[in-house]
Amino acid sequence: TSERDSSSSGWAMVTGIGASSSKISTALRRMWLQTKVTNIVFGVFLGVTATYSMAFLPRLDGKQSHTRGARGTELLEPPILGQVEAAWGLVEDLIIVAGHSTFAGANFEDADEESSAWILYNYQKRQLPAFLNHLKTGVELAAKNKKALLVFSGGETRLQGGPRSEAQSYWWTADAHKWFGHGHVARDRSVTEEFARDSFENLLFSVCRFFEVTGRYPSTITVVSFKFKEERFTKLHRKAIRWPSQNFYYVGVDVDSNPMPAYVFDAEQKNSIQYFEKDPFGCMGPLAVKRAKRNPFKRQIPYPKGCPLIEELFTYCGSTPFNKDLPWTTATPRPSNFTLRV
Repeated sequence: TSERDSSSSGWAMVTGIGASSSKISTALRRMWLQTKVTNIVFGVFLGVTATYSMAFLPRLDGKQSHTRGARGTELLEPPILGQVEAAWGLVEDLIIVAGHSTFAGANFEDADEESSAWILYNYQKRQLPAFLNHLKTGVELAAKNKKALLVFSGGETRLQGGPRSEAQSYWWTADAHKWFGHGHVARDRSVTEEFARDSFENLLFSVCRFFEVTGRYPSTITVVSFKFKEERFTKLHRKAIRWPSQNFYYVGVDVDSNPMPAYVFDAEQKNSIQYFEKDPFGCMGPLAVKRAKRNPFKRQIPYPKGCPLIEELFTYCGSTPFNKDLPWTTATPRPSNFTLRV
């Protein structure tokens, strides 16, 4: 009996050990499976992260795509924010390139060739080369003047073009073309103004944008646009905001060296000049209607939050001149050796 008991007791011990080993083995296997699953999940996470980085972040070889799935283009070394802000701190002069259309294509490198990708009105069909000349001229002017801030101005004006602004269209076109050989000289001193809906807002909003970036108002303003719009800018818009004529410059650039047909100037007089003469701020009648149509995505204008000293210029609406003091009408004139170099 004792042998049997002893044997039974021994068997029970062996069975207990076997059961414990089985439990340990099961637990270890469970831990191994959990670890394997964790590693798989982590590996998938790394793969997704790497794919995202390759698709959306700048490539480490110094190249970046200006397209949605199209060929890439070599870029300059990315600018350092501190250096850019230092450059902004030195600027005194404002150069405005007034936008006229949005680019709806995928590849900004081909923006100078894909006329069908620009959202153009019928009367603009032959004007695309002029838009690109405006862009290039603005970059060249900024490159020649190290104290200039280049502002591309124009909002999301075309429903067919989607929520892409005229200003963004111009900026990325310049970037895709490596700033026409001027590199950081122009790139580090260029910003966008993305809410203007007409030429008056191109001017006023860009002045506010200059203040947002630099903390002061410009000493001089240079506008780049069509030659036939010179009267509108220099005599009407400039006068409306009371900007000194001696500190205002205009660079008219057309499609080519041939003069614009007479009907273009007639249309300018009929569709713009006569209305701005009666409504200098473009806030009434046909000009107000035109602005509403050029805001298909119902964007809310952020100004004058960034430039409170000229808030009344944004709220004033009337046919009589605005006659209150402004920063550039009360400031002591600063001696300037500025010379426009075209």
